[in-house]
Amino acid sequence: MSCDAATHCVTCADEGIRMRVMRVNHESGLALCAADDGAHSTVDIALVDAVNPGTELLVHAGVALVTLTETAPA
Repeated sequence: MSCDAATHCVTCADEGIRMRVMRVNHESGLALCAADDGAHSTVDIALVDAVNPGTELLVHAGVALVTLTETAPA
């Protein structure tokens, strides 16, 4: 069995998912996001800066790990 840490989580083997922010609730630290397949999820955005609608994130286990695009402030 091989381990590919570049595409899978070492701990649980899940993949990071690219998602686009649709709405942000800065008070709760959560954002409603959409994946490429149209699935919607609530995502914890505490680990990333300057999240606005349109921002693309790499999400793992319901947590945004990094911002993939920059967007203008809302």
